Amino acid sequence: MENLYEPLLIFVTIFPITSLFYREYDVNKITNIIVRFIHGIGCIYYSVPLIIKNNYQLSMITDKEDFDDCSYILSRSISYFLWDTLALIFEKEKEKMLFIGHHLLTIIGLYYGILCRWNSYNVVLGLLIGEITNPIHQIMDILKVINYRVIEIEIIYLISFYFARGYFGICAFKSLISDYNENLIIDECYFSYIISIIIYMIIIPLSFDWSYKKYISINKYLMKS
Repeated sequence: MENLYEPLLIFVTIFPITSLFYREYDVNKITNIIVRFIHGIGCIYYSVPLIIKNNYQLSMITDKEDFDDCSYILSRSISYFLWDTLALIFEKEKEKMLFIGHHLLTIIGLYYGILCRWNSYNVVLGLLIGEITNPIHQIMDILKVINYRVIEIEIIYLISFYFARGYFGICAFKSLISDYNENLIIDECYFSYIISIIIYMIIIPLSFDWSYKKYISINKYLMKS
C-alpha cells in the first residue's frame, strides 16, 4: 500500500504548526482533525472525476479499466482510517468505541473493494457519499476544541449531510441492489458485494439518527439566541 505513511507524514508536518498556534488547546486532537480534513478533501478530489467519467452511475458491477484509480483511492483511505483508529485510542472521545467500530468496518469494506475489481467503483462511490461532508465536519470539530460555535456552519453541514447520506446514500443502495446479477458476481467478489450492502444498511439508519440529534442541538441553540 504505497500511501500507508501519508497520514503519518502529514501529522508530523502539521504538529509543529498547531503546537505554535494552539498550544493552550489539545494539540494532538487538533492535528488529527486536520489530518481527517485532508483525508476528506483527497477523497473528493480523487473520487469526483472518476464518478463524472462514469456518467454519475450510482452503481456499477463490471470489470472497469479504471480499477487502478479505484484501488488508489481505496488504499489511500484505508491508511487514513488506520491512522485515525490509532489516534482515537489515545484521544478523549465520548463515542470512541463507536468511531473505532465504524472505522474497522469501513476498512474491511474498502479492503474488499480492492480485492474485487467488479465492485471497486461501488465502494469508491460509497466512500465519497460518506466523506463528502467530512471537511465541514472537521471545521466544526476544530471550532468545538477551541470552544467556538458557528451555527451557520452547522446548519450547512446538517443539510449537506442529510442529502448526501439520506438521499444519495439511499439511491446508491437501491441501485446497487437492483444491479445485482449472480452471473456477474464471481465467487471472490460475492463477499465484497455483501459487505457493501451491510454497510449501507448500517450507515443510513445511523445517519438519520445522527441528523435528528444534530437538528435538536441546533434548534435548542437557536431557541436560546
